Amino acid sequence: MTLTAVPLQHSKVIYLIRHGQGFHNVAGHKDSSQYLSYDWEDAHLTEYGWQQAEALNKHIANLPNRLQVDLVVSSPLTRTLETATGVFASEVWTNESQGVPLMREQPAKQEHQATHSAMSTAGCPPFVAHELCREHLGRHPCDKRRNLSHYKHHFPAVDFSLIETEEDELWGPDFREEKDQIKARGSRFMQWLMTRPESRIAVVSHSSFLFFTMANFGLHASTAVQVQTPSVPPFSCSTHTAAICQFVEQ
Repeated sequence: MTLTAVPLQHSKVIYLIRHGQGFHNVAGHKDSSQYLSYDWEDAHLTEYGWQQAEALNKHIANLPNRLQVDLVVSSPLTRTLETATGVFASEVWTNESQGVPLMREQPAKQEHQATHSAMSTAGCPPFVAHELCREHLGRHPCDKRRNLSHYKHHFPAVDFSLIETEEDELWGPDFREEKDQIKARGSRFMQWLMTRPESRIAVVSHSSFLFFTMANFGLHASTAVQVQTPSVPPFSCSTHTAAICQFVEQ
């Protein structure tokens, strides 16, 4: 066994969270061809998906040592932004005296959108959206991003400054991102996380992205460590904690 000591300022604790159940998940579970349907473009959370996110919120609040998160980084898709809101926001937004809402109120749309109150930023860490932690790109409309202005309106307190284009220029209907490309994108995302000043960061993302990103790490760790690296895509609203450090290649 080889042990390495790393100065604390060169390591970070990352909480990896998969989004809650989306309407596309329900449809795709019944018929996998539904993942190709534009009916589920950038799908919302179901009512159960919101319940999953809010249950994680309560779990975190009841931990003996309350989870300290300095920053929330979310994929810019609707289901991840909603999950991040459900997990880290606890106060309903009612008026401008509370500042800008984290998320605006949304009405129910049958089989497409669950009703939910507007949520306040009170007690929340800052939220940043990043395209590098999006889901498997291409072909599936549920993974297509809407125009940036849509998200800025519905999630006004989220920082979208890292997203460079109004329209989605990463997704296309006629290609599917290769697994090695997802792993490379995940590696770039982790490298970006290491440039952040925050020490404890929550990442709200997607099953394939999290699975292939984590496949980059732990290869030289002990067997006891490797078996705890997710070997299957995470369940809805599941959480995995990892410590990442910077090493110089010899």
